[in-house]
Amino acid sequence: MKKSLIALAALAAVTAASAQSTVTISGAYAFSYQKDLTNTTANGTLLTVNSATGAASAAAADSTVDAKGLANTSAEIKLAGVEDLGGGLKASFDMTWESGNFRGAPITRADSGMAVSGGFGTIAIRQTRSGDQLGDIASSAISLPDGYYESITTRPAVDMVQFTAPAISGLTASVAYVEGNDGGISVPTTNAKSVNVLGVGYTNGPVSAGYALKSHALNSGSTVKKNQSEFKVSYNAGFATVAYGWDDKTTTDSTAKAASGFAVTAPMGAITLGAHRFTRGDVKMTEFGAKYDLSKRTAITVAQGTMKGLATGKNGTQSRIRLAHSF
Repeated sequence: MKKSLIALAALAAVTAASAQSTVTISGAYAFSYQKDLTNTTANGTLLTVNSATGAASAAAADSTVDAKGLANTSAEIKLAGVEDLGGGLKASFDMTWESGNFRGAPITRADSGMAVSGGFGTIAIRQTRSGDQLGDIASSAISLPDGYYESITTRPAVDMVQFTAPAISGLTASVAYVEGNDGGISVPTTNAKSVNVLGVGYTNGPVSAGYALKSHALNSGSTVKKNQSEFKVSYNAGFATVAYGWDDKTTTDSTAKAASGFAVTAPMGAITLGAHRFTRGDVKMTEFGAKYDLSKRTAITVAQGTMKGLATGKNGTQSRIRLAHSF
């Protein structure tokens, strides 16, 4: 019995020694001179700026910046860790914190999650923000206060559990259960209790494509469209990458419209040029930008865009000159 206990202790020590854990810290900081989109009476209106996205919204008593002028448009830090569990299994976690854009602002928790991965694929649990295939095609050379998620669709906080299967010949598949933040019902609009998402992706050389089917569990009287489809495809021609995306209408209302978008991104050494245009019915968003890499981690971005067709609020022209550093 004593020898067995010694053997088990030795095995546990070997197992513990073989398990390796790596923790990394990363983040970003950006400062901009910008003109935000507001209503037609605005440019002196005070706005609050989301530190993660730079999105401008109505003024808050404790967090305001001028609609035109200097602004801290990103300040975040991310802690991530990976542990080798042995047998081809890995466990990971990540947590991102964001600071507000005004002195004395508290640091708030943003995206976070945990995952276990191996030969079977990846199982992840996350608290994040919703997204879609169409929004993914936006050019990386553009940074403006208001964009796709402030005009064409919304991006509420959600809780989700997702399984992603191993890639086979460039083909990936995933299935996810998504619900509103802390059990809320704002996914993607009111009266939707939860969403089951089936995703498929394909990458082969310069071609990349993705499709998602979102099936909603709805409350009585909901006008949310029960099944919604999303699609994207891109082609890297070497001198530029062109992409197209489509997003089904979100409600059963007869006036509801589907959205579509087109984007182009052209790398030219240290300079990257970009343009994209998104539309949903009368709403039209057109943006242009250029990014100059001062180094691998520091870049200057100059961008301008227009928004048209929104019933209220952010119609007009916006611009931003941003200096950003990541670490």
